[in-house]
Amino acid sequence: MWLHFTSGYHPEGNGQTEHMNQTLEQYLHVYCNYQQDNWSELLPLVEFAYNNAPSATTGVSPFFANKGYHLNITVHPKHNIAFSRACDFAIDLDELQSTLKAEISMAQQCYQKSADAQRSPAPDFKVGDKVFVKAQFFRTTRPSKKLSKKYLEPYKIIAQPSTLSFTLYLPKSMRSVHPVFHVSMLEPATSNTFSERIQLAPTLVIIDREHKYEISQMVDSKIDRQWACKLLYKVIWLGYEDTGDKSE
Repeated sequence: MWLHFTSGYHPEGNGQTEHMNQTLEQYLHVYCNYQQDNWSELLPLVEFAYNNAPSATTGVSPFFANKGYHLNITVHPKHNIAFSRACDFAIDLDELQSTLKAEISMAQQCYQKSADAQRSPAPDFKVGDKVFVKAQFFRTTRPSKKLSKKYLEPYKIIAQPSTLSFTLYLPKSMRSVHPVFHVSMLEPATSNTFSERIQLAPTLVIIDREHKYEISQMVDSKIDRQWACKLLYKVIWLGYEDTGDKSE
């Protein structure tokens, strides 16, 4: 069994997990109370409902695909489960999982054909190349994100965990950032084509996940006169109600 790891900056790479999270969120959205403090108690029932529901791709439930029989909540008395059909059951389960793998592969190829029609081929990155990183998911110390750089300074590729994921060598100022990036987050760093032109070194990028501001002084203030008049009229009217005098 081979695991295909995805990075945190490309969640759509694992569509099955994304779809499962959306389904579980719908369950919790329907059955949670008004205070939304009982969602943890509903997780076992949500897990049971999801594992017992048939999949649109395979036509069977996830539990049946894994165990070979349907999940139920019926309580049976204790009995000996060792019988002569255990070998036949294992063979049938192996054939079932092989069939489901073929169906999932066919569904993935069908989805991939329509998705790849709108995609451009990925750059041929190799270990040792320098690439720019999109600043989409990074929060720096610069005040405005619109006027900040769209790509962060080029970093060196030190490893390739999967086909479309790369590990970058990041400085200590970015130690809180996960170093594995999807190829869609990277852009090739081109070398200087003019030999006589001096290219300045990129500035240091400092990542700050939490913004903290402190007011130094109050330079101006504004009072909404219309709102103040309404408030004053309401106070006067309440005073009349307390005294019982409404002649004025």
